[in-house]
Amino acid sequence: MEKYHVLEMIGEGSFGRVYKGRRKYSAQVVALKFIPKLGRSEKELRNLQREIEIMRGLRHPNIVHMLDSFETDKEVVVVTDYAEGELFQILEDDGKLPEDQVQAIAAQLVSALYYLHSHRILHRDMKPQNILLAKGGGIKLCDFGFARAMSTNTMVLTSIKGTPLYMSPELVEERPYDHTADLWSVGCILYELAVGTPPFYATSIFQLVSLILKDPVRWPSTISPCFKNFLQGLLTKDPRQRLSWPDLLHHPFIAGHVTIITEPAGPDLGTPFTSRLPPELQVLKDEQAHRLAPKGNQSRILTQAYKRMAEEAMKKKHQNTGPALEQEDKTSKVAPGTAPLPRLGATPQESSLLAGILASGMKSSWVESETGEAPPAPRENWTTPDCGQAFPEERPEVLGQRGTDAVDLENEEPDSDNEWQHLLETTESVPIQLKAPLTLLCNPDFCQRIQSQLHEAGGQILKGILEGASHILPAFRVLSSLLSSCSDSVALYSFCREAGLPGLPLSLLRHSQESNSLQQQSWYGTFLRDLMAVIQAYFACTFNLERSQTGDSLQVFQEAANLFLDLLGKLLAQPDDSEQTLRRDSLMVCWHLANQLTEDSSQLRPSLISGLQHPILCLHLLKVLYSCCLVSERLCRLLGQEPLALESLFVLVQGKVKVVDWEESTEVTLYFLSLLVFRLQNLPCGMEKLGSDVATLFTHSHVVSLVSAAACLLGQLGQQGVTFDLQPMEWMAAATHALSAPAEVRLTPPGSCGFYDGLLILLLQLLTEQGKAGLIRDVASSEMWTVLWHRFSMVLRLPKEASAQEGELLLSNPPSPEPDWTLISPQGMAALLSLAMATFTQEPQLCLSCLSQHGSILMSILKHLLCPSFLNQLRHAPHGSEFLPVVVLSVCQLLCFPFALDVDADLLIDILADLRDSEVAAHLLQVCCYHLPLTQVELPISLLTRLALTDPTSLNQFVNTVAASPRTIVSFLSVALLSDQPLLTSDLLSLLAHTARVLSPSYLSFIQELLAGSDESYRPLRSFLGHPENSVRAHTYRLLGHLLQHSMALRGALQSQSGLLSLLLLGLGDKDPVVRCSASFAVGNATYQAGPLGPALAVAVPSMTQLLGDPQAGIRRNVASALGNLGPEGLEEELLQCQVPQRLLEMACGDPQPNVKEAALIALRSLQQEPGIHQVYPTVLMNHDDQGPYSSQHLSEIICKELESGHPETYAVFLPGTVSWSEFSNYHLQP
Repeated sequence: MEKYHVLEMIGEGSFGRVYKGRRKYSAQVVALKFIPKLGRSEKELRNLQREIEIMRGLRHPNIVHMLDSFETDKEVVVVTDYAEGELFQILEDDGKLPEDQVQAIAAQLVSALYYLHSHRILHRDMKPQNILLAKGGGIKLCDFGFARAMSTNTMVLTSIKGTPLYMSPELVEERPYDHTADLWSVGCILYELAVGTPPFYATSIFQLVSLILKDPVRWPSTISPCFKNFLQGLLTKDPRQRLSWPDLLHHPFIAGHVTIITEPAGPDLGTPFTSRLPPELQVLKDEQAHRLAPKGNQSRILTQAYKRMAEEAMKKKHQNTGPALEQEDKTSKVAPGTAPLPRLGATPQESSLLAGILASGMKSSWVESETGEAPPAPRENWTTPDCGQAFPEERPEVLGQRGTDAVDLENEEPDSDNEWQHLLETTESVPIQLKAPLTLLCNPDFCQRIQSQLHEAGGQILKGILEGASHILPAFRVLSSLLSSCSDSVALYSFCREAGLPGLPLSLLRHSQESNSLQQQSWYGTFLRDLMAVIQAYFACTFNLERSQTGDSLQVFQEAANLFLDLLGKLLAQPDDSEQTLRRDSLMVCWHLANQLTEDSSQLRPSLISGLQHPILCLHLLKVLYSCCLVSERLCRLLGQEPLALESLFVLVQGKVKVVDWEESTEVTLYFLSLLVFRLQNLPCGMEKLGSDVATLFTHSHVVSLVSAAACLLGQLGQQGVTFDLQPMEWMAAATHALSAPAEVRLTPPGSCGFYDGLLILLLQLLTEQGKAGLIRDVASSEMWTVLWHRFSMVLRLPKEASAQEGELLLSNPPSPEPDWTLISPQGMAALLSLAMATFTQEPQLCLSCLSQHGSILMSILKHLLCPSFLNQLRHAPHGSEFLPVVVLSVCQLLCFPFALDVDADLLIDILADLRDSEVAAHLLQVCCYHLPLTQVELPISLLTRLALTDPTSLNQFVNTVAASPRTIVSFLSVALLSDQPLLTSDLLSLLAHTARVLSPSYLSFIQELLAGSDESYRPLRSFLGHPENSVRAHTYRLLGHLLQHSMALRGALQSQSGLLSLLLLGLGDKDPVVRCSASFAVGNATYQAGPLGPALAVAVPSMTQLLGDPQAGIRRNVASALGNLGPEGLEEELLQCQVPQRLLEMACGDPQPNVKEAALIALRSLQQEPGIHQVYPTVLMNHDDQGPYSSQHLSEIICKELESGHPETYAVFLPGTVSWSEFSNYHLQP
């Protein structure tokens, strides 16, 4: 302590105290952390020593630096940098931060984690409280109490450490985890900084764990697409798919802003986490994770919470007396006409204490048998997601106010909501009340209360009354908890029958789906989710398998399944289910149904199969089996091996069974068989004989849904090699009928397909197999082709202006409505575009005709498919992110046709005008930046380059898009330029060169930034100049040539950056003539008004003089002009040594190209102004044999001839003895 002055205490926690201090004899302010030894176990002291050892070796600007550490008799003292405060304090004061500040913090956090992970160190407790604010606005990561440096043999960890709000799904599930758990925490922190609340928040640790594992993140509309994409990558629940190293560094949101600290090579610590594991190590890691995975389902996090609750509850119980409970019962009031809720299990005091314990645990660090820092006070602007969305006018209780200090429970009168909350806690399977759910089931008052609540509140809900929702939601949650926690199937089944389950919930679900006014209510989403949770819990109950114990349970189960499956299509097609929550819950019900059918001991599956040929039961049983197979591959395999099941399906297709609703039953059967083939990826035994029967249904049925289902099965059969005879006229007529008639979606096709997907896939197969030139022309000129694109336009819900006579999308319109994915899914869109490609590849002129037609619907569709609003919709559609690149690349291929063919100029102008008016150039850049992986942006960038090179407005759109989001797009361009895709790099450099040539210097600062790099070392430019591909080098020199006309910064870099000028001059000797030409152009503009750069160019004079004899006329012209520019730069001696005047004179007289002669004479005119060269001019002109090729008379004749050709101002100075020498300005080289 003799080294430091202790000034004042600045913090205190369970670890000890932190003081502000100053190092003696200096102005250095430090933080001193005093950690008492007394009362700490040996393990805790070892952990403290480990933290100190980890911190001692860390040297990074965004990690708090440990300056010193020592021990006294009673304490361990750690000395670190002094910080200005915590990031958490900013959140408390300001609520949230602007995105540009979040971006800066993100880059620093990623920088710090990259450093840790490159040293195989996991932090394991990333949260705002552990991020300090440094001087100058920077941040520093601190608190390495839970950090772990992993040995080369340790690939994953299993100990649970961290703070629940920021824990990753694998941590809360207690699965083995790795460094990606830190990256999840970073995503949570950045989300909280931008939004003001963590991505997952609840007042209960149990609910929080459920949210982290199951719920999607809710994205506010205020964050940019790039930031959202960044967070989506970090907050991916599957750690194997989470955005990680090295891809994280190159994400456009932070690319170019992350500080990478390089250190001298040290001891081999093994493969850093920042590198991809070699295959053999990945296998080892997977084996280790599998071996360490937990064998049981009990969560230690929740077990610890239960234990703490039980201990606190028992303490409270001993403090309370019996009369207090009696007094509470006496003071409780019950609404008239309702039975009082039973007071079973935990007392109200225990319930409130339980809630308080859970609330206090939310921000604390959970460690196995370890203690962390005391939790900070929660912010009061946090609300639970459900309450915030369902009842905006109501505010949930603030964390920290739900403990026993908040209210006097013995004197408080409980209301209805409190009673339901009490019951909800009673039904949880907490060790202190294991018998409580069973006791509730056997209580007739409770059963009556549930039934009454469902009836009364349900009626209010159907009238759109908010009060009904507020009353029924607690009952739903009690029922869900009760159905999930009770293991006595007999008692549970009896309770369900008495309480009206599942009839009442299913009836409520059906009526809610038929009420448009109810669906407009703000609380409808919450109501529907909680209702689905009750239905899901019911179908998960085990009594559905036990015929012997419950008698009619199988019949009730089947009837309930039919009722639910009748509603499944509407549930899956909910237009406002953007988070896919309802879709997930609906499919979970099907999963539970399927689970019952796959049980080996279940009597349900044989019972359903045997009824498939029953005329009345057939359709209902088909729906049950089909819906279950949608969510269960195991059930598909079981049925695919059941001869009776397959034979029953075959005879239904063949029409050999007389059923009540033949059309719908056949439709379900066709989809069912398609699903079996799709899931099994081969043909079940005997299915190959169905080809002709299904083909007949396809071509002869007038029921659109049946034609669509038949097409779906034919497509699956065709992929498995089954042949069927379909004549072109027949299948075109069938497809035309199916596409033009109204679509009636009665069933969800397999594989998340749309209604028309199977038809589009079949058409693609038929056209590929039968695709002779004549047939393709017939298809493209048929009514089917026209109807097909009109139907696609309707599915996309294009505004009428897009398909009307003008054929233009209104750019000022709001974002277009969501496409109808139930009709054509992302997979179907990809098939349709592949169909167009197959057609136009064979008949390219047909593509031009379709694109250039006035009001072309095809052009309107293609432009719409590149719009940012549509691409965001596509990304969030089922399987949309998988097919988004396919859709974008197919559109780009179709739009490339006009540039790949010999097109009439007027036709190309019309097409360019159409693309320009829809801002396709801007959309292409946005697509590449926000929606496509780097490996797939080559084609869109190529199309963007072609548009910009041929259309000035498209070039302006490109530049304006960069200016609108400079950091994000410049980051993307930087990464793309340095990629390992030469064509991509070449196209981008060509685009940038054209930009520099056409636009004014005020627009070009981003190009300078791209060439200089984030550290201004010009590493990117060096890379381009030394690139192995000729085209990349050529475009780089061309870009430099244009920039050097305006950029003084670039001229300064050529002078100050070591080796950069040498790389520029090296191009003069390149073997490739195109590269030499571009290099001579760049050097020529570098010599113009070279200033301080002039002397450094002296070394280039011999190379340029040699190039005066190059076979390429453009190179000769460029170097002649460049040499002329060097005269005023003080290089007369070097020019004379290389006989430049003589060589230029020879060129002026003898070069076959007039423009080269002109450049040579202009260079001579410039050089003669320099005194040293001026003296030798008469000698050069006169000292020739009169009979030689360059005699004075011969030179005069050449110049006079040139004078007559129209350039007197250029040549007059060279007529000996007739015109005086004049002064002229330097020649500025033009491309």
